[in-house]
Amino acid sequence: MASSLSYRQSPTSLMRPTGFFWLLVLVSLLVNSAFAGIRPSFSLDHSAWKATDIVIATTTATDGTFEVVEPLKGDLHVGTRLAISDLRPSPEAEPIASYLATSESLHCHPGSHVIPKQPAGSRVILFLVGGTDVNVPEGKAPVEGWKPSDIMANMQASVVWFEGADLYAFMQIINPGLPLLCKLRESETDVRNRVAEIDQNQAQMAMDLSVSDGAERAERLKKYLKSNIFPVRLAAMKELSKSGPSAVPVISTMIDDPAFASESSELIHALVDAGGKTAGSELTRRLQRELEFWRSKGPSLRRGWWNENQNGYSPFRAHNSVTYELIIGLEKIRYRNALSTVVEFRKVWGSVPVADTSSAEDEIGNLCEKLIVALKASSRSKVPD
Repeated sequence: MASSLSYRQSPTSLMRPTGFFWLLVLVSLLVNSAFAGIRPSFSLDHSAWKATDIVIATTTATDGTFEVVEPLKGDLHVGTRLAISDLRPSPEAEPIASYLATSESLHCHPGSHVIPKQPAGSRVILFLVGGTDVNVPEGKAPVEGWKPSDIMANMQASVVWFEGADLYAFMQIINPGLPLLCKLRESETDVRNRVAEIDQNQAQMAMDLSVSDGAERAERLKKYLKSNIFPVRLAAMKELSKSGPSAVPVISTMIDDPAFASESSELIHALVDAGGKTAGSELTRRLQRELEFWRSKGPSLRRGWWNENQNGYSPFRAHNSVTYELIIGLEKIRYRNALSTVVEFRKVWGSVPVADTSSAEDEIGNLCEKLIVALKASSRSKVPD
């Protein structure tokens, strides 16, 4: 997945328009039952990051019970039996080989929507979270209490099945539509290597987060923000937000670094969370910079400028995103000394042509008005910044 997502098509259709935030929006949609058309799909990176235990196991004569043959992550021992009731095949289930012989699916192969009933001794990869006791010795009662690693907390989408040299997992290919058992592009070697890479990143990040100094912590998190593993980037940004006021100068340097241009909005959000009111002067300085940009470039824009150059980089959409985040941040911390800058920015913004002709809402203008009211009210209080 790219480091910046482009779900937003207009400045008023959605809020914070780039990168990490939109994964969070996507996650919230996935877990919200109101969005019934979206169903579970196996995600190797997400499950490998979230799972506490990843094992290669074999099916047994008891449906829903598996025996560990090789741990890839976690503390499970070879020979441990795992009882997972959600993985019991239904009475109509058949082996994958049978579905392959009769499949008519145009979208994935074999295309079955039920958990396969593989012969005893068939291999699976289980991506699991937790367990009541992972140290049950061989021959004892199966370990229960496992939870799925899937983003929608679905056990069916937390498993990979083997059929010969091929791997299969449940994916929602069409929405609306049921998840179907589909052949994966990845080989067993691919999966093993990715799990090892993610596990290594997780362990290294845990070591880097053990430092107490916020500035050093932020410096160490930099490398993870450019990882090709999305859950790594997401976790790093979350931890950056918790690094404290001493991390503000480091985060500010990152915002100005072209290498982090696609993460600028999220970095501003992290700066606000890390610094609180101590970030107020930095946010104000950056809003002053945005004020000068819009004063210089805004009047030359045409109505509907948001939808121009949709297929390439737009400095105006980028500045819009940064401006939005700065205003939201100043409203969050109620930094009173920003009032004059915000008032001036509101005047300048009034000269910028309408970004989206399909909507009458002026999102940034409305946010400015709200911020001005909040800062004026805060200025009347006697509590210092």
